[in-house]
Amino acid sequence: MKIETQHGFTTIELIMVIIIIAVIAVTAIPKFTSMSDVSVGGAAEMIQADIRYTQELAMAEHIAKSITFVSEAGSYTTVDSETQDLPSGVTISDDPTVTTVTFTFNSLGEPVGGGGSVSISAGGQDKTITVSDYTGKVSID
Repeated sequence: MKIETQHGFTTIELIMVIIIIAVIAVTAIPKFTSMSDVSVGGAAEMIQADIRYTQELAMAEHIAKSITFVSEAGSYTTVDSETQDLPSGVTISDDPTVTTVTFTFNSLGEPVGGGGSVSISAGGQDKTITVSDYTGKVSID
């Protein structure tokens, strides 16, 4: 007695595979469309951390330390005079009145000459990193 086996998929199996692919596509597509927001947010946090590092280093070494940002650049100069690149597509926003922003902190961690802010942008998303006068507190808006 010979048993024949049939090969192939049933209609129900094919429909289930199509539904699973559709669910995965619906959840993945929004993640790709908001990548610029993620890049701008990540870049803002990176800049915030580097500004805080500059401030902490000034206090630890008891000497003024600076970090510099140039308008329309895709990078900035850290306290160690190294160039830190921003994520792809993220640039320091152009302010026609200011082409360079430098934050200098004294040995107490206070911003010399007061605080200020630097803005970054990509894909229509903007973030502003602000250094408060007197305290040197760094925040992202």
